[in-house]
Amino acid sequence: MTCEKAQTLRERLHSTFYREIREVLTHPVVRQMRSYRHHGSTDCYQHCMNVAYYSYLFCSLMRWDARAAARAGMLHDLYLYDWHTYARETGEHFHGLTHPKRALHNAELYFELTDREKDIIRKHMWPITVALPKYREAYVVMVADKICGMCEVTHHFEHRLRHWAARAWPVQSRHR
Repeated sequence: MTCEKAQTLRERLHSTFYREIREVLTHPVVRQMRSYRHHGSTDCYQHCMNVAYYSYLFCSLMRWDARAAARAGMLHDLYLYDWHTYARETGEHFHGLTHPKRALHNAELYFELTDREKDIIRKHMWPITVALPKYREAYVVMVADKICGMCEVTHHFEHRLRHWAARAWPVQSRHR
C-alpha cells in the first residue's frame, strides 16, 4: 500500500468513525463525562473516545461490527460519578465490578442499543466481571480499554516524573 492510499484509508476511517457515533458524542449526558477525571489527567469522555476510536479502527480492518464497537466503546464508562471518591462517599468499594452495570443502565436510558452493544458495555471488565463476552467486538473493546487506560496513566505519571526531575536536578547552564 502506498503512502497516499494509506492516508486516504486513514482519512476515510476517521470521518466514518465520527459519522457513526455523532449521536452519542453530542448527547448532553455523554458530554457530562468530561466532568470526571478517569485515568491520570484524562477525563472519562476522552478515555471513552480513545477506546471507541481504536476499537472502531480494529473492527473496521477486520470487517467486524465497527459501529457497535465504537458506540459501546464510547458508552462503556457512562457511570457518571468520580470513581476516585465514590467508595468514600457511598461505602461501595467495588467500582471495578459494578460500574459496567451502571454504565449499561445509563446508556439504555438515553440510547437504543443492540444486543451486541449491551454485551460489550456489560462485559468490558472481563475477566473481573466473570461472565464471558458473547461477541468478538466485546473482546476488542475490553483490550482497547486496558491499553488506553495504561497509556493514559503512563502519560500522566511520565509528565509528573519529568516535572519532578526537572525541579530536583536543574540543568546547569553551560555559560559560566
